[in-house]
Amino acid sequence: MSKFELEEEYEFDFFLLGISSHEKDYRICWAINNILEISLEKEERDIEVSVKKSNRTSLHSMYTFYDDNQETIYRLIANRSNLGFLVPESPQADYFLHISDGYHLDFEKISTLINHIPFVLTTFKIDPESLKSKKNLIF
Repeated sequence: MSKFELEEEYEFDFFLLGISSHEKDYRICWAINNILEISLEKEERDIEVSVKKSNRTSLHSMYTFYDDNQETIYRLIANRSNLGFLVPESPQADYFLHISDGYHLDFEKISTLINHIPFVLTTFKIDPESLKSKKNLIF
């Protein structure tokens, strides 16, 4: 009897911006809301990621905003938790700004605006295809 293996293929058609800052998630969220004029709100449930080494679950906070007018979804996601990283390949990113269906947006402008937040150290564009743990960013 032969075996068939199912391979999952995901589309990584979203913009991903890494944000480095030592501030708490709610402060970053507040500042991004103000500078981009959006309304990110905390999700009731955090993102759960299994940590193989400790056989425990890492929890990462997420804030979401759906822009009805532009049909765009914004997500601010914490990369760090008490047990590790959501995306270990990007330890320099404390947060990710994940933007879906925002083909009409100027991502360079968004990055520049966020860089002007006083407590943001830097922002950088990340290619989701290049990440080993890219499946952690599928929602």
